[in-house]
Amino acid sequence: MYHLTRHKYWFFLASGLIIVPGILALIFWHLNLGIDFTKGDTISMRFARQGVTTTAIQSAFENSKQHAQDVQVLAATDAKGSIPAANYAFIQFDRPIGKQEEATVLARLADAKYKLPPAHKDHTMYTLPSVNGSPETALMVVYFDSKVTPASVDAALQNLPQTDAAPVTTTNPNSTTTPTTTPAATATATATPTTGTAAGQTFPVKVTAVELGKNPQTFQVNTQTFLNGAPLDNIVAGLGAKYGPVYVQSVNEVGPSIASETARNAFFAVLLAAVFILLYIGFAFRKVGSIGRSFRFGASAIIALLHDVLVVLGLWAIFGYFFNFKVDTIFLTAILTVIGFSVHDTIVVFDRIRENLAHRTSESFETIVDASLIQTMSRSLNTSLTVIFTLSALSLFGGDSIREFTLALLIGIASGTFSSIFNASMILVVWEKKEYRTWFGYWFGRTRPPSKTTTPAQRRQLAGTRA
Repeated sequence: MYHLTRHKYWFFLASGLIIVPGILALIFWHLNLGIDFTKGDTISMRFARQGVTTTAIQSAFENSKQHAQDVQVLAATDAKGSIPAANYAFIQFDRPIGKQEEATVLARLADAKYKLPPAHKDHTMYTLPSVNGSPETALMVVYFDSKVTPASVDAALQNLPQTDAAPVTTTNPNSTTTPTTTPAATATATATPTTGTAAGQTFPVKVTAVELGKNPQTFQVNTQTFLNGAPLDNIVAGLGAKYGPVYVQSVNEVGPSIASETARNAFFAVLLAAVFILLYIGFAFRKVGSIGRSFRFGASAIIALLHDVLVVLGLWAIFGYFFNFKVDTIFLTAILTVIGFSVHDTIVVFDRIRENLAHRTSESFETIVDASLIQTMSRSLNTSLTVIFTLSALSLFGGDSIREFTLALLIGIASGTFSSIFNASMILVVWEKKEYRTWFGYWFGRTRPPSKTTTPAQRRQLAGTRA
């Protein structure tokens, strides 16, 4: 049988070589916090045409008059993926329109004489600011239950009545301002526009173009600059002038108070997870001996767990500095998943140690741990490698929106596989034999470290030396 426990300090050294650079990065570079933990806007945008890139959108935000800070752009399939992109009609007007005109357009599209499939309003931008001296315009986006042609939509919208004035708003009237604490948060507050129309005042308006959608993607822009309102409208107008019809589907705003609450909740989530894991393992392993010994198993699992968390956090501090990787609520989800996987893998090994302690009473603790590791290693590796291969494929070929999440899981689960085999059990051996007393004594000059020439009896005596 191969004695892994003889090499425990080499395993500790390997972990240290990975963790120490990460800790230094955390101290000097810190984590690159996303807007979930700071403040800013999350903006969802959709373009009619293909060809626009995340780089072009990022450049438009960073080079705007507002000079948006810390911009990150992700591309993803539209949430309404069941609706083909060609079913969307982008209707452009030669001037801003009002709510009455919007209702007229929807009524025209629903008129049976035009023989159009049922239409549904998706978004209206009542006013698109001028770009380089061009006049202000408007954009309506509707989607149909089946495919239409631009000509049929345009025919239904000929000779429109004069429009009322566009609503006067301080925010995009179709945006939602959400103090988001998690990506799945559903609490929203819709901005209510105030109308600046004089009584009976109308203006001539006509449709200048109808364009069907060709781009099935939406783009999510994260920035730590508040842009909702006129600043965002100007950026969107500039993008529209360059890349064709575009609109903002939603704007989620995270304020400083919400961000600080998210950070506090994240800390307590990890802390509570560690406490409950310790209590659970302490109870589940109560038959290994004394209460102190059972909680020793739990504490060793927690130390291995912290090792995995530090590996991910440290590497994320490095990646954040060099590659602008963010720490957001999705990253927190990955950390909690890594914690669960790490503890699960460690318990598999510890449970076999517990079983062998009951049946192999004549053998030393190190021998029992070695035997338990050999017995469970194939299961641990097979389980972990299956997950690692899947996450590797997702990290390499998955979309931008999930790449950082899958990479954090990949790193954490790989680290958890190593720590459950080569760290948690080795910590248990050091603790069981009280070797830490010998080494603490050596570090503080009270004892000499055990050498290769000392006998097992001398080593046991040294291990029992008071620190």
